[in-house]
Amino acid sequence: SGSGKSTLARCLVGIWPELQGRVLLDDRPIESLDREELGPFLGYLPQDVELFEGSVAENIARFGEIDSTQVIEAAQRTGIHDMVLRFPRGYDTPMGEAGSFLSGGQRQRIGLARALYGNPSLIVLDEPNANLDDVGEAALIHAILDLKAQGKTVIFISHRMNILAVADRILVLDNGVIQTYGTRQQVMGASQPRTPVQSAGVPTPQPA
Repeated sequence: SGSGKSTLARCLVGIWPELQGRVLLDDRPIESLDREELGPFLGYLPQDVELFEGSVAENIARFGEIDSTQVIEAAQRTGIHDMVLRFPRGYDTPMGEAGSFLSGGQRQRIGLARALYGNPSLIVLDEPNANLDDVGEAALIHAILDLKAQGKTVIFISHRMNILAVADRILVLDNGVIQTYGTRQQVMGASQPRTPVQSAGVPTPQPA
């Protein structure tokens, strides 16, 4: 906590200007790109999910022109389609009404559907599984694997270790400084605690 992960996430999608270095998308500085044109290619799930006045569909569609097919596709990819259909007015249910009986995990999954709406190329997820139950986390992992299979770039921040199984590379931050960066195997292997025998340089006995 407090290492700068959320700050990095905001810099990556151009919400906060970077103080040092550059954020490049296709070798172009992100601040040089038109925000209206760039928006559809980015998906962002903040740590504190905000759902706004308007319908479920409007929230998922980012309050732009609603493409019903893409709204339903985003909901299905995050496993909330059936849940939304049980709302009083389905996708037309006002969030003011739905918000009163949504759990934190359900709100997070609607936020995730919003991040995936329109099939963006770069998706940044800040603690996407913080409020999810096992079913929600399974849907999240499935969505990440699906995005990877499509060649999308997915960056996610998490304190929960089990989701790291779907990561290709891991970056460890401490007080805003990169401590470790490499493949999952490299980083996870380096983080494993050494036994007293290994620390003394004595080979660990292998099973016969």
